Amino acid sequence: MNKPYPFWIKGPAILGGVALLFILLYYGKFILMPLAFAALFAMLLEPISNWLQQYKFNRIAAIITSMFFLGIILAGIISLLSIQLVQFADQLPEANQKIQAVSSDIVQFFENQFNISPDRQIAYFKRGLETVVNKSGQYVTTALGATTNVFTTLGLLPFFVFFMMYYKKMYRTFLHKLWDGKNEAIDSVIDGIQNVTQNYIIGMITVITLLAILNAIGLWIVGIKHVLFFAIFAAILAVIPYIGIIIGSLPAIIYALLFTNSLLNPLGVVAVFAVVQFLEGNFITPNVIGSRVSINPFMALIALIVGGKIWGIAGMILFVPFLGILKCIFDQVEILRPYGYIFGNKREYHPGTEESTN
Repeated sequence: MNKPYPFWIKGPAILGGVALLFILLYYGKFILMPLAFAALFAMLLEPISNWLQQYKFNRIAAIITSMFFLGIILAGIISLLSIQLVQFADQLPEANQKIQAVSSDIVQFFENQFNISPDRQIAYFKRGLETVVNKSGQYVTTALGATTNVFTTLGLLPFFVFFMMYYKKMYRTFLHKLWDGKNEAIDSVIDGIQNVTQNYIIGMITVITLLAILNAIGLWIVGIKHVLFFAIFAAILAVIPYIGIIIGSLPAIIYALLFTNSLLNPLGVVAVFAVVQFLEGNFITPNVIGSRVSINPFMALIALIVGGKIWGIAGMILFVPFLGILKCIFDQVEILRPYGYIFGNKREYHPGTEESTN
């Protein structure tokens, strides 16, 4: 029986490995980020591809058809949101009038309460505007660079997805050759990870769909126009824990402030998103995704912060589901189950099993 390594060796080795991983993620994000998105799409499309192959589709045709099917869905969603945005743009002149009226009230308020004349307020505003303009060039350059990277990634993404799906069996064979004599154990771990990961991704999509429906119903009851845009936008951003619902609800709240004549409408929008967030956190996500891949809020918050620091917005979106996937991997490997336990919501741990109680 092999003697376990002492903690003074194991601890620094683990910390060094984690540090090396973060360095690799940071400096390799130009290739790892699109690969990460491609891996998610590939695992999502794999069941569709397998289903098509049962109906005499060859492997290549099944992969291309499943990707085409996903492209149609995404194009439909983007078209729907674009139509809503065009309709929203038609109302901008009305918003301009409302903003001017509110600005006049604000100027009058500062003059009455703080004895600041309108001329001084305008001077302060111009000074601040000049600062913003001076810095805007840097932001525009950064934005253009980011946009170029996004389009490059989008152009490569279909190829990454295709080859990941096409060479899936080769990756499994590679692991068989790497750990010769452990084929059965390797297959068991890979199949378990794939099944749980697919369930997790499909569960997230189901949650987003349910949230979009609930958001749309609530905003329609409140009397907000363009409910599809606001509902889908908020539902998608809800993937980002804690701050996602806040960011996602802001456009609808601002719209209600600008285009409605009563404060009850913005308050109603806030109430809708508060109720939907309560339902999502306490009923929808726990029951749809299931406790097997649930992540405790502390670890999700760490993943959110680390992901944002390393990969920006993409990291904030990717690192939380990847933390769930990582937990799935740890739960499938006996020696890694303690690490899977620390990521989850379950409080009691029984070594050698996956059973625990709250």
